[in-house]
Amino acid sequence: MIRILIALAVLTGASTFFASQEESYTPEKEQVILESVLLALSQAHLQPVDINDAFSQRVFDEFLVALDSRKRFFIQEDIDALSIYKSDLDDMLQESDLTFFDKVVELTDLKIKGTQTYYQEFLAKPFDYSLEETVDMDYEDMGYATSAEDLKERWRKRLKYYTLQELERRINAPASDEDAAPKSRKEMEEDARQEIKDAYDRWYENYEKTRRSDRFEQFLNVITRQYDPHTAYYSPKGKQDFNMRMGGKLEGIGAQLLTVGELTQVVTIVPGGPVWKDDRIEVNDYILKVKQDGEQAVDITGMRIDDVVSLIRGPKGTKVTLTVQKKDESQVDIEIERDVINLEIARARGAMLQNDDSADKFGYIDLPMFYNSFDGPEGNSSAKDVAAFIDTLKAEGMDGLILDLRDNLGGALIDAIEISGLFIEDGPVVQVKSKNRRPYIHKDTDRGVHYDGPLIVLINSFSASASEIVAGALQDYDRALIVGSQSFGKGSVQNFIDLDRAIRGNDEMKPLGELKLTIQKYYRVNGESTQLRGVMPDIGLPDTYENLPTGERENDRALPWSKIEDIPFEQDVLTYKGVDKISASSKKRISESEEFAMIREYALWIEENKNNTHVPLNLDQYIEYKGALDARTEKYDGLFDNDIDGLKIDAVRMDFESEISQEEKDARAEVWEEVVTKDFYITEAMKIVGDIVHQEGYVAADKKDKN
Repeated sequence: MIRILIALAVLTGASTFFASQEESYTPEKEQVILESVLLALSQAHLQPVDINDAFSQRVFDEFLVALDSRKRFFIQEDIDALSIYKSDLDDMLQESDLTFFDKVVELTDLKIKGTQTYYQEFLAKPFDYSLEETVDMDYEDMGYATSAEDLKERWRKRLKYYTLQELERRINAPASDEDAAPKSRKEMEEDARQEIKDAYDRWYENYEKTRRSDRFEQFLNVITRQYDPHTAYYSPKGKQDFNMRMGGKLEGIGAQLLTVGELTQVVTIVPGGPVWKDDRIEVNDYILKVKQDGEQAVDITGMRIDDVVSLIRGPKGTKVTLTVQKKDESQVDIEIERDVINLEIARARGAMLQNDDSADKFGYIDLPMFYNSFDGPEGNSSAKDVAAFIDTLKAEGMDGLILDLRDNLGGALIDAIEISGLFIEDGPVVQVKSKNRRPYIHKDTDRGVHYDGPLIVLINSFSASASEIVAGALQDYDRALIVGSQSFGKGSVQNFIDLDRAIRGNDEMKPLGELKLTIQKYYRVNGESTQLRGVMPDIGLPDTYENLPTGERENDRALPWSKIEDIPFEQDVLTYKGVDKISASSKKRISESEEFAMIREYALWIEENKNNTHVPLNLDQYIEYKGALDARTEKYDGLFDNDIDGLKIDAVRMDFESEISQEEKDARAEVWEEVVTKDFYITEAMKIVGDIVHQEGYVAADKKDKN
């Protein structure tokens, strides 16, 4: 029996990603890793699950989906043959019996190689584009092919669809060389088929490099995902550390990627990186193809994550084009210029905002992440920077403050606590609870109040973790009005366990890898968890994804919402009144706003398009379909292109020490200012603060009726 020593160290403010390199696993080593992972999960996970027949059936189904998420290799007969293991996996796993894994890996290799002739056959000659037929792209809900003939027909339709995509691009592409003779439709069709064939040639060539250890890691992560979406096993093979510690630098596009089934998903966007600045790629988007400047696109479906990373990364100044699948299932090509990612440019920014028709002056602080270099008083700290901006804005006579936490996925817990403390005298900010232990209460460490005026906190569906701690605390204290949409809902804490250090003995098998494990939950001071439900705004604003499940709610295995005992708390700084009236005024403005009407229209279109998974395979119909799709996408892409009439911005320039030149600092500040002046969410927040001030919507401490 393996003995495990659980020693957990908090990795605050850091995110680590590992890519695999060549290493072979023996069957004995696989058994040791499996046993150690299961033991760690049972002993240290916040909410261990029962390993029973239901668990077995989920692992069975989800591992097959992980290996064939697009249902292009297995047929129903294969699934039926493997079903003898469906209810026995729980017992087999606890006995370290990997027979099912062996059988599935063997069958997967056989089935993938068996389909290799399909694309060669179908792409050897033109498709019939006059046929009235469609292809269903809803891989998740479709069943497995009923026979080999049915599977081959699926291949024909999908290859035709991919060829149609390339053909339509060529037909509608602007001429690149006036002196070159335009190609005929026939020539463009031949080129399109050849490009798809080249992509599949590369895919099958890459598949030959797939290692058993890659499949084993997939299998383990299907198991860990039964506990929650954030618990995961990382192999020890050649760690590539994308450590996001403040002040660190990375070269690339600034996105953390994860393999989900056969697809590559964007799971984190690094503030300050090219993707973050570009703003077209979002968390949970899928990257389907990677195209180097001047080369053909490479289909990365089924590719190992380290190979995907190698394709995407590159020297500063070079460009890469990513084919991205959005939430509405549409696909868009996005060109990104690679850069050295210096997290200094993701520091807080501040400005004084005014409208031409009002004398009110509103402070605005944009906080993309909660950062802390942990270098003592001289180090970087988001709390220190926010406090400095508040001092400057107060000195300039601001009448109210907007703290923007939209798209802020979190970071350093200590900074979330200290930023909350800037607006209250003292008291608890957040509770952190481990399994079978009393909650630990994190309190405001500064008894002073840095700002005692009206406060708005802007959030959206991508405000997560530390952002939810701040928004939740200030809402509980009735210290701020939370404005926007329901936040992400990640209220769990993960730590890494180095299995080599946790497991005694078996030295000959090491390294064993690491396990990222959920070990705690965050709770608000009112006792409610931020998990799953997130923070609900006091005043809601339309959101492009309001009709779709977003954030933690997307995950079937997400930990449930829960409640513990609340903590006594109070504040004598400021309280709000007339919130219903203020909210009603906001709703009226939104109902009359063309911009917010467009947001709601866009949200409905996203929902509609996500459910419309049948694509025409007739050439004329497809061109019409794609044209309509592009027209709608272009229409909504311009939502934030227009300056807000009468909005004036006076940016506060802080002299932060940085490796970035002053010229580059100024250029980036100008870009930020331009974005702010086009953001109608900010102008609505300004109007809400104005209503608070002018409708006597708040009472300061020295005027407050305490009865």
